[in-house]
Amino acid sequence: MDFDYRLLAKYLTGMLSPEEMKQVEEWRALSIDNEEIFSELIRLRVSWKFTQYNTPERIEKALDGLNAKINNRKRFQVFRTVMRYAAVILLLFSFSYVGWNYLKPDRYVTVTVKQGEDVKKIVLADGSSVWLKAGSSLKIPETFAQNDRKLSLQGEASFDVAKNDQLPLYVSTNYVNIKVLGTAFNVKTDEKRQNVETVLTRGKVALLDKQWNAVLDMSPGEKVTYNSNKNEYTTEVVDVNICTAWRLNQFVFENVTLREIVNQLSVKFNVNINLESTKLARRKFRCVINEDESLPDILKLLKYLAPIQYRIEGKEVFIYE
Repeated sequence: MDFDYRLLAKYLTGMLSPEEMKQVEEWRALSIDNEEIFSELIRLRVSWKFTQYNTPERIEKALDGLNAKINNRKRFQVFRTVMRYAAVILLLFSFSYVGWNYLKPDRYVTVTVKQGEDVKKIVLADGSSVWLKAGSSLKIPETFAQNDRKLSLQGEASFDVAKNDQLPLYVSTNYVNIKVLGTAFNVKTDEKRQNVETVLTRGKVALLDKQWNAVLDMSPGEKVTYNSNKNEYTTEVVDVNICTAWRLNQFVFENVTLREIVNQLSVKFNVNINLESTKLARRKFRCVINEDESLPDILKLLKYLAPIQYRIEGKEVFIYE
């Protein structure tokens, strides 16, 4: 494919026509090298203030820093050509409000749901919906960039993404990144264990490493867990309804031990639950519990499902046969 690298310079200043943007996207998809070059262009465009580029010296300095990261002679030559062309355009825009508006850094808002709060539903500017779980936060740009939609997540969230073949959505975590075109999925980050669980409900997502390299594509019904300590991915088939039931303010326990259940209840109600029988602790349950139910009501349900007794003494709960 014969490609005019000056289009990348025009991309930096936001001057591409829809037809030219299509050419850039086709070039970008040709190879991993092209994808990495374009990723660096994205960072170059949105990360630094426009005033850093309004002299040739500063353009050269920014270019040198960029190519130090790339460390590839061929890419270095590409960027040198692109930036020489871009320098002319950028200098023309240096004192222009329009130029600043194209290159100003993105502004973000952070939505946080505190522990103990209800699930919060967020509707993004593109029509996508996000359900954010208690103890989680989502970083969202005030306006999406022209070339992608990018969010940053800590905690757990469920996404229903508006489809856009030309404008993917990226969800960034501390350990993996996720590329989405239009789909529904759930992401859970665990800082203590340093892992990320991704569950795909429908559509298709691609998991990327922290360097934005593609790792694997997921299929509906799969859960992929990335363990940062071991640097490994494990895949399993799951019931997606169970994995995403929390967004309906429900606890869904599917073949789960009583020990696992009381651990979650202890956190939710800030109590210490004592299991006085190893046999009971290993007993498995299948049940759905609404999060707005009280602890006594939940204990009554468990008592109905299994031969247990319980008593509540302030912050201490005792469960026994």
